[in-house]
Amino acid sequence: MKVLFCTDGSPMSRLALETGARLLKGRRVDGVVLHVLPEVDERLEHYERLHETELKQIEKLFGEKEGTLQVVTRAQKVLAEAGLRTRRKIRRGDPAEEILKEIRKERYSLVVLGSHGKRGLNRLFLGSVSQAVSRLAPISILVVKAPFLE
Repeated sequence: MKVLFCTDGSPMSRLALETGARLLKGRRVDGVVLHVLPEVDERLEHYERLHETELKQIEKLFGEKEGTLQVVTRAQKVLAEAGLRTRRKIRRGDPAEEILKEIRKERYSLVVLGSHGKRGLNRLFLGSVSQAVSRLAPISILVVKAPFLE
């Protein structure tokens, strides 16, 4: 089963990763962790192929404030703890568009993502990444929502 795990480093994204990992634990999964950056220097086009040390140097040089390497590495660690091995992919552009492009490019069985991410409630009125992906994707989408807290 080929699964795309989408992350932006937010708590909701982590919950989605944990939920997906729990549901898929013990299954044979070909996993990919995807992180979409709104804007990235074009020299980082093949970012995911670089080694950890090179990624850290690039982030230091270009002042990557979001800690892209940390976001993706943490996501991979969460999934590895459930026995799921993943590769990483980092893209730039509109998150929903890039996720949909990735889905079309590869043959995924499932996409796992949070109901909202770093933009939070402001996105509620404008439409969200998870809404766009679940509406337009030709495959199953697991959208994880925050548990109701009293």
